[in-house]
Amino acid sequence: MKKILLTLICASLLFGFTCFSNTNKFFKKAKPVWAAGAQLEKNLTIGLHALIDINDFENAIFSITASSCYKAYINGEFIGFGPSIAAHDFFRVDQYDLSDKLKPGKNVLAIVVAGYNIDSYYIPNQSSFVQAEMLVDGKVVAATVSAPENNAFQFIASGQRKVDVEKFSFQRTFMEEYNLNPKYNAWMTSADLDIEMYNERRSHGRWKHPEGKDIVKIRVEETDKKNLLPRRVKYPDYSIKSYSKKNGENIYGFDKIYTGFIICKLKVKQTTKLKLAFDELLINGDINTSRMGVNPFITYTLEPGDYTLESFEPYDLMYLKTIVEEGACEINEVKIRQYVNADVSQAYFKTNNENINKIFEAAKETFKQNALDVFTDCPSRERAGWLCDSYFTARVAHYLSGNTLVEDNFMENFLLPEKFKNIPEGMLPMCYPADHTNGNFIPNWAMWFVLQLDEYVKRSGNYEMLLALKPRVLALMDYFKRFQNEDGLLENLEKWVFVEWSAANQFVQDVNYPTNMLYAQTLDVVGRLYRLQDYSAHAEKIRKIIRSQAMNGIFFVDNSIRKNGKLELQTQNMTEVCQYYAFYFGVANPEDNPELFKFLVEELTLENKEALKKVNMHPCNAFIGNYLRMELLSRYNLHKDLLHEIEKEFLIMANTTGTLWEHTKPTASCNHGFASHVGYVLLRDYGGVKNIDQVNKIIEIQFNDNDLDKCELNLPVGNEMLRMKWEKKGKKIYYELEVPANYKVMVNNISELVLKKWRKE
Repeated sequence: MKKILLTLICASLLFGFTCFSNTNKFFKKAKPVWAAGAQLEKNLTIGLHALIDINDFENAIFSITASSCYKAYINGEFIGFGPSIAAHDFFRVDQYDLSDKLKPGKNVLAIVVAGYNIDSYYIPNQSSFVQAEMLVDGKVVAATVSAPENNAFQFIASGQRKVDVEKFSFQRTFMEEYNLNPKYNAWMTSADLDIEMYNERRSHGRWKHPEGKDIVKIRVEETDKKNLLPRRVKYPDYSIKSYSKKNGENIYGFDKIYTGFIICKLKVKQTTKLKLAFDELLINGDINTSRMGVNPFITYTLEPGDYTLESFEPYDLMYLKTIVEEGACEINEVKIRQYVNADVSQAYFKTNNENINKIFEAAKETFKQNALDVFTDCPSRERAGWLCDSYFTARVAHYLSGNTLVEDNFMENFLLPEKFKNIPEGMLPMCYPADHTNGNFIPNWAMWFVLQLDEYVKRSGNYEMLLALKPRVLALMDYFKRFQNEDGLLENLEKWVFVEWSAANQFVQDVNYPTNMLYAQTLDVVGRLYRLQDYSAHAEKIRKIIRSQAMNGIFFVDNSIRKNGKLELQTQNMTEVCQYYAFYFGVANPEDNPELFKFLVEELTLENKEALKKVNMHPCNAFIGNYLRMELLSRYNLHKDLLHEIEKEFLIMANTTGTLWEHTKPTASCNHGFASHVGYVLLRDYGGVKNIDQVNKIIEIQFNDNDLDKCELNLPVGNEMLRMKWEKKGKKIYYELEVPANYKVMVNNISELVLKKWRKE
């Protein structure tokens, strides 16, 4: 690990990485602070209040970071939520230009900050702190410091948010439960914060919260210094969406699934206990709160009066149910303040097929909600940055946003830690930033990281990152060497050996051939990226051995079991996804495996899964089998079949929730990041944008045979735009193309039609 740190420091010095940044880069005066004696307390929420009295000014910059989450407001107006997620012991700084939001005279800057201190896949479990500062014309007018002084934030606490509650899910932090009166947030706009200091004390070793609903001032203490990083990614889209329909008296429906902060405006007539329940679907006309394995509730106990409530955390939902358990209240408005990627608004794709257009928009919507600062699996139960998922989602990001900003952060997070806790030396966590105190990991997902690194370097040209990650990648390969058998194949891997969500996961020991197909590709990539010929030779050796060991006539079998010292092929364990692995990772091809290829592309279709029963093969699931199938059809130019299967699989999702699902049926998340990959497929295979190489400034266009008649698209390329449209007329394809300056265009026509440029009349 010392080699990793040394390489990282060198990269920081040579190439401008912002690792190990000192505070002065982001803050002039502010220090990291927290409630005195409470840095390790679970689920503690505090408030920060600063009065900014100013007349003439030109610019105002607000900077903030925290260990968990914050929400910031100026004069009661929402500013933002954050910070962006970083690796353990590193923290990203958000910086907001408030020049247009400050007014002459008195302004109130208010921040609500949570310190969770709990394991999750969403926010690393780290001791609580907040560090914030406001500069007006370069002068500090508000800062977090531990001692009372001019321009210091005042810190407040209350009993408004209940501390002892269940987690929202295993993968996320705590549920939200509140006790409020109508003036609960008056401190956020009050210039005169006339409240008493609370002499906090400890009870049974814990920080004792002030009782009652009135807020109090609290002392804070300075924490240890923090390693600070820039946000890098663009700020979210916070636009408001209102409900569009009602189901009965108390279920509010939106036109699609949205992710963000739940807003509820209401009038409370008598002390009321209100519970908000939410989900992505209705089951038999109601919300099934156990469908996702989470606790989809926000609970309020409210005294009489008028309220505009807003959740602190973001959630995803299409339906919200208001449940009045006690008392009486009148619901006036239900809205969502979106919390989604704002960097894809320029991406546009439209064809003559409205079903395909719907699917693309659903893919774009799914991406937006899963790509704010890292590539997440879903915005609901986890919000976790899973490997393998990210391999597919990163492709979408490059096309829809025209940059690699989110992927830069994603890769940097895996680079930064000195070591990953609770997993073996050399292994990478299955999702990160996350806490894996149970010691679980997916060895396959670490291999997908290497494959993503290969594509990332091509997209970004970030060879410095490639160099910095070399020790980490080689340490991973050293880890796998321990499991190589006499043939060089991986045997009896540790922990959660994951092929996909199907019967394939039951056939992973002792020698799992899909895993070794992936391993061969990983060796190939490492050999090519770092010019290590032995790795490439080993990759080809593994492919040959798999071909000799795993074939059962026409098909590949999933695994062999070692008995009496010899491997025995388990001929009854045969899965559809294994065949797709073979083609995707170069173990099989149509020339050497013609009968297998014919079976997959002619006999087996989405409508004819019965073909699998005839050969005793287990079907694949959506992830990753169906996505590898799409790549198979694309690779071998079966675009008419591919378009038909896309429409067959994804249209029901687009029509039902406006987003794309984790599985083929709505049995889990209906808003899953990797599913947006179909948007990339549509742009590549039907828009005709085969590749955008921003490093070498080359755009590859390819026209193929498909059942679409016309298409129009706009895609950002850096700060410029790629615009193209094409239309079939008779036996010709007419196209018009506009590319950024200094880009070379390569146009290839593999269709049966004649390609013609549109002439401007």
